[in-house]
Amino acid sequence: MSSRNERRRKAQAGTTLIELLVSMVIIGLVVTLLLGAFSTGLLDATLVKRNTAVTAAQEYELQKIGHSQFSDSPTAFSECFAVDSAAAPTQVAMGGSCPAGTSLRADVSPSNAQAGVQVWAVQMRAYPSLGAVGSPVSIYKVNR
Repeated sequence: MSSRNERRRKAQAGTTLIELLVSMVIIGLVVTLLLGAFSTGLLDATLVKRNTAVTAAQEYELQKIGHSQFSDSPTAFSECFAVDSAAAPTQVAMGGSCPAGTSLRADVSPSNAQAGVQVWAVQMRAYPSLGAVGSPVSIYKVNR
């Protein structure tokens, strides 16, 4: 009898190939889910960072326009912003190239709505791809 029990214990002592394959599939699925969640979180954080920078840059440009003196002959310009460093905005010619280290460009263009009224439009672009971010924001400036 002891030999029969001993044979049974030896037969159940190791793991089978099927058990190994099932455990490898489970581990693979868990790793895939974790990597997917991490990459989605990283992408979401990057988009939130960019959108926050766009909002801040738009507000900066609108305040700058609002605080400036009314001009009968306004000129369009672009301003470049560095999102990842604490550099001051750099003003360039309208549609001009931004310096290295900047990742946002605000294109600011005025137009005369009627005598004594101007409409200033601010369009944000991701640099260097120059893809538009959001829709243009406008502000009216009245000569008083």
